[in-house]
Amino acid sequence: MVAPSAPPFTLTPHFVALIYCEPTESGDGILEVVFRKGLSEDSEQVARNVSPFRVDPGKFTYRLVRAELEFQDLGQVFAHCRIDKEPWHLIPLTLLAPIND
Repeated sequence: MVAPSAPPFTLTPHFVALIYCEPTESGDGILEVVFRKGLSEDSEQVARNVSPFRVDPGKFTYRLVRAELEFQDLGQVFAHCRIDKEPWHLIPLTLLAPIND
């Protein structure tokens, strides 16, 4: 996405997670989203959201995750997402230079 202005600035992106429950599972879980400046679990954490959920087996639910991210320069932030203690799924957010009219 294009940055709203030259850095520094604060961005509040909204992230929607769709969660599916297998018919054989309980439907109770915890969604954890950690925004980091890199790909590894050791990368600097800039925001974190933890949300319990309940979904009927065989159905979907969703969670809206809102973060407040401070940027000192342009680049990427990665949303590290997982349910309970399962493996992480990474979703990049890339900030591009603002457009000058």
